[in-house]
Amino acid sequence: MTASPQPYGRPAPLRRQLILKGLLPMTLVALALTVSLGVLHIRATGVESYAVARIQAVRIAASVKGLASDDATRDALARALSRSAPTQQAVLHRQGDNDLVVDSGRRLGSGRPLRVWTSTSQGELETVSDSTALHERRFAGVLMTLLLCTGVVAVFLFTRRTLERDVVMPVERVRGRIDQFLHPRGAPATAPDEDTLHAIDALLDELVGLRARHDKAMADALRQRLQDIARHTHFVEQIGDHFRQPLQALALFVAGMQPGEDLRQRAVLGQMRSSLMRLNELLDGLLEMARFDAGAIEPTAADLIASDLFVRERAAIEVDATRLGVDVRWRGGRLPLRTDPALFGDVLHRLVGNAVLSTPNGRVLVAMRRRGSTIRLEVRDNGMGLEPTLQARVFEEFTRLPGHPGYGLALAVARRIVDTLGGRIGVRSSPGRGTLFWVELDGAAAGPAAQTFALLGRHAAH
Repeated sequence: MTASPQPYGRPAPLRRQLILKGLLPMTLVALALTVSLGVLHIRATGVESYAVARIQAVRIAASVKGLASDDATRDALARALSRSAPTQQAVLHRQGDNDLVVDSGRRLGSGRPLRVWTSTSQGELETVSDSTALHERRFAGVLMTLLLCTGVVAVFLFTRRTLERDVVMPVERVRGRIDQFLHPRGAPATAPDEDTLHAIDALLDELVGLRARHDKAMADALRQRLQDIARHTHFVEQIGDHFRQPLQALALFVAGMQPGEDLRQRAVLGQMRSSLMRLNELLDGLLEMARFDAGAIEPTAADLIASDLFVRERAAIEVDATRLGVDVRWRGGRLPLRTDPALFGDVLHRLVGNAVLSTPNGRVLVAMRRRGSTIRLEVRDNGMGLEPTLQARVFEEFTRLPGHPGYGLALAVARRIVDTLGGRIGVRSSPGRGTLFWVELDGAAAGPAAQTFALLGRHAAH
């Protein structure tokens, strides 16, 4: 029996480091500051109360200055006491005579009173003040200090729990996943009691080495793939040359034949020429699909205007459009775009040619539109339309559309070109109501509007 795998890490070492080196020092500093503030507040309260008692004692002593009789002195002390709360009692100690005691009549608190001595012309004046307010303020200061210390401790406990949940546990999970990834069947590479951070460092070093080996393997695979593509491209080109040479020789031979006046010979000769043309078209389509499938064609982007493509395509389809009586309209010629002119022009040619052949004596609309940073090409006709079953496989090889000559490779090649350009192609059609072919190229829009849209997209992503 195999032993059950041990847990990959213990959060205690990492937790201890976070608490002892990070959280606990800050908590102790906060507690020390809180206690210091509390002690300073209590001391300031005592100093303030004594200062008030001292000021009142000086005021009371000034009230008996220049008085000789006991009655006048007693009345002056009584009047001064009435205006000097919380001083409750004044005792005038006279040398060689009895002490003169004057009480305000206010009740002293149970705590220890404040006593202040002041010199006068008649002797030493002792004032007794109530310290109840002082004790209450000191108690409030102590209570505030305890509450602040409790709050600091509560924050410490809460932060400790948060660190364990949001830092320690995720780090432990990361360590476990890395260890499981590197050693899916064996024992963990690091000891369970080893420090978590050092264990993660060791696992990451091993993961970096694994990534380097993986990158080397991917580079070797890519290099082998490029070599295979080169060999495949060379093979395709050789096959094309071998097929094209006898076809060209046969075409020259047929072109040199003179059928004379025999109508049957003329018909056979015309059929031979048409067959040779179809064979050349089939060979061209197959070779082009082979190049795209092999990845031998790399698009080269360039800035252009849609009208540049429209002018070339209008000249290319003018003969067929005139012969079939098709009215072709062009929209969006001023739209700037950035893509491969040759490849995108080839897609346009195939879609427009397909629409012209599908719409004798009809109308075809070719429109170029921009949606943000995306360019959308639409080729719409009012021809016979496509059945739903035919729409599902219209971009497959050798799918012939009704009324179209050839072998059904034009749309298949168009789909491969769009894939090479990194775009999407589709069709929407209703039988008897026409067909819409569309192509979308992301990031192909050029000009200030496209740049603004790209900046807004980057800001939204951040």
